[in-house]
Amino acid sequence: MSKYMLLIVGEPTNWSTLSPERQQAGMEAYMAFSKKLREEGRHVDAEGLIDTAKSIRPGKTGPIVSDGPYVESKEIVGGYYIFTAESWEEALEISQGCPALQFGSGMELRRVMEY
Repeated sequence: MSKYMLLIVGEPTNWSTLSPERQQAGMEAYMAFSKKLREEGRHVDAEGLIDTAKSIRPGKTGPIVSDGPYVESKEIVGGYYIFTAESWEEALEISQGCPALQFGSGMELRRVMEY
């Protein structure tokens, strides 16, 4: 079985524009998705991320640190899930159970490199 990382990507203002009831429904949907992964023995890790960041890039005399996330993008990674699956196809199927799309965010699925 391989590990996959599902990144939740969206504009940070999307969540704040939802009504309190819709935010509560969203949290319940994410918790249900997490519970399902745990019950299936697939869950490895999952967290939401704070929308402030520092960007660290190489510079000629050392690292360049600036406010992030990357200023070129309106979207940020707002959270992630790491889970196991037998194949890309299965990982895609599992990912479609994540409620991110219902709440205005996109997703990016990546296979975790094994060393």
